[in-house]
Amino acid sequence: MPVPTLSRSLLLACVFGLCAFADDVFEVGVAHQVRAAEIYLSPDGDDRNSGTADAPMKTLAAVADAVLASQPGPGKEPITVWISGGRYSTTETVTFDQRFAGTPDDPITLRAVDGELPVFDSGLNLPLADAKAIDAPEMMERIPAARSQRVYALPISNERFRNALRPDSASCSVDGHFMTRARYPNVGFAYIDKILSEGAVYAAGRTPGSRPKWSLDNPIGGRFTVREKDVSAWTREMQNGGRAKVTGYLAYDWYRQSHPVASVNDSVVQLANDSRYGVRNVAKVPRRFIISNLLCELDSPGEFYFDPKQSVLYFIPGAELTADSILSVHGGPGPLRFDGASNVLVEGILVEGVGKGVASIEIASGNNVVLAGCTIRNSSRPGVVITGGKRCGLRSCDIYDVVNHLTLSGGDLKTLEPANNFAINCHFTQVNASDYYGAVRLRGVGNVFRHNLLHNAPGQLMTFGDCDHLIERNEFFNIGFEEGDGGAIYSGAAMWSWGNVIRHNFIHHLMCIPQLHPRGGIYPDDLDQGETIEENIFYKAAHRAVLLNGGAGHRVNRNLFLEGYIGIYNTQTAAKKLYEQMPKFESGELKRGDKADYLYRVEKAIGPDGWNQEPWASRFPLFRQIMNQEEMRYYPIHCEFTGNRFANNFRNIEYRVASGDQGVKDVGEVPFIHTDDNRDISMNLFRDPNSLDFRYAEGAHTASLPSVPFEKIGLIRDPAHRPHVPEKAAYRTAVRKHFAGRPSYDPQAIFDPDTINESTYFNTGQLLTNLGGLIHTPPSESP
Repeated sequence: MPVPTLSRSLLLACVFGLCAFADDVFEVGVAHQVRAAEIYLSPDGDDRNSGTADAPMKTLAAVADAVLASQPGPGKEPITVWISGGRYSTTETVTFDQRFAGTPDDPITLRAVDGELPVFDSGLNLPLADAKAIDAPEMMERIPAARSQRVYALPISNERFRNALRPDSASCSVDGHFMTRARYPNVGFAYIDKILSEGAVYAAGRTPGSRPKWSLDNPIGGRFTVREKDVSAWTREMQNGGRAKVTGYLAYDWYRQSHPVASVNDSVVQLANDSRYGVRNVAKVPRRFIISNLLCELDSPGEFYFDPKQSVLYFIPGAELTADSILSVHGGPGPLRFDGASNVLVEGILVEGVGKGVASIEIASGNNVVLAGCTIRNSSRPGVVITGGKRCGLRSCDIYDVVNHLTLSGGDLKTLEPANNFAINCHFTQVNASDYYGAVRLRGVGNVFRHNLLHNAPGQLMTFGDCDHLIERNEFFNIGFEEGDGGAIYSGAAMWSWGNVIRHNFIHHLMCIPQLHPRGGIYPDDLDQGETIEENIFYKAAHRAVLLNGGAGHRVNRNLFLEGYIGIYNTQTAAKKLYEQMPKFESGELKRGDKADYLYRVEKAIGPDGWNQEPWASRFPLFRQIMNQEEMRYYPIHCEFTGNRFANNFRNIEYRVASGDQGVKDVGEVPFIHTDDNRDISMNLFRDPNSLDFRYAEGAHTASLPSVPFEKIGLIRDPAHRPHVPEKAAYRTAVRKHFAGRPSYDPQAIFDPDTINESTYFNTGQLLTNLGGLIHTPPSESP
């Protein structure tokens, strides 16, 4: 059992969120030790026990009651709950409310016993001892892959398991490894050959009238054939009651959609329901899709299929099964929710299998509630959702193989009072959940996102909005590799998005797919205003490393743009049209509140004439100046591009007044954009570009160069919660080698359906896992 003491200085650094504001956040001083009231939790415990080391409790609910019943009680002395390693079956969410009021000196701590890993498993768990490899000829006919590899069948008799596996959104894992629905193709997309019908189109909020009715027997969706694929096995399975789903880019390459399949007959796929844009070929490349939940496509390790008629689960495990192997169907609620609690620290737990509720862990309100050294994975619900409170956040956590990673919000937009919530030194990725899009969302006022690692995401992984956020010292790469448009860090259509600072980040290897709509690195879109983007490093960062789509008041200063296509981009091409259509929203000709109804949306967010009211008028005087210009507020006025350095880009800065080659204007001739001291440099200024080491070389003259603390970007060692970090030179070199010889954007490249999947997909989630990038997963011997 652990020594019953706590490091107070370390604890206060966590509970107060000092890691969100200090520079060297994990270098704490020598700590003195304080005694705490102690409660013990064990998978082998009993809730009737007293909660001592010799008589531990079994559930979080009992522990919460014991915390409240402790003497002299919360806030009167430190209270520590020691959580033994092992698996805790989670069937309910325990809420820590305002009664759990620790203080900075007397906090409440839920902490894993040193050297042990508590796993809070919300899944429905089933031993796999009864799973048998199929060998019947009729099953091999249905599952051709069973002739060459071991496919297991497991009868499911329990009704709870059957109900959990039936929905097409159901997910599961085997021995902690996320499983995906059987799909075609296994990597990337198949392609539509001929579109026979675009199907019913309905866009909620834009299309007049009610959504059209549909059913599998009366489908209204699009119809198409499939390029170079014999779909007769799909037809047989669908005619026998199969329930398949199509997911993909069926119209625009920035809009991923999913639809149930009604039938596959005469080589024609018929979708069941309406779609936002229809099935249309509006791009130069064929429309792309995945079809999933077909038994005949069960052919790859890590895939599963549930037959609801026979109540049998078929699967190919990602690793060899053992006598103790467990199937977990993700279906239960998350273990913890905080709503009003104060000074609570959760350390060193793993949460998985969540399939209900807002998130695996939710922080709705409170003060100084911190998750430290925790892992959240293998869940069909979001990882962590923080919507309120102050100084609440994550420190040194891993979140992966979840549908969405993190929502970090809080603060008051109208008063501009900051929340100071944070995510520090965390790892966000997907390892096995290739079908999950993932998301990190930053909203509210005055929150901090620092020292994080984000990668292996098919679309734009991080979005932000509102005011006064700090996004710094993070590393982003291998993001948006299957989409057109979008960015690694994206904000859109928010004129009130002022005071955000994006600095000291390393953004690299954002590779554009040939002939798709090109992407951006940092992308303030649709008249988003007022961002500060400074002293970042961009290397092979998409088509436009900083893509400003018409917004005013942006400052893009002292960045390094290396080996890209366009460094900085802004445009006024849509400004006059946007201004002239504003009366149509007033008259009702265009729908009130639509994305392009900018002025109305600003006033909904910050109040009528809010830019002229306090605290906005004093806090953001330039915003006030811009918004008081009736027409020019729709132009990119008062932007500043200074002190940037460029190496080996096609074009350093591009400003557009119209489309086509003739629409590019010298930014120096644009009267309302200030530019100064933007220069080309040599790659010889850096220590080792081959390993992506962009520290300045010894002896380089750096006085006029951007001051970027490159060695402090990304994950850093946290002795208490992330004692080891992956070797950055190792994974960065692997990424560079994988994409060697390929520019981030190539206007001459042609989309080749036969080779694009191989060139696009690189599972850097697995790469980083093998290199020790996850705190609760040992590294592999072979990267």
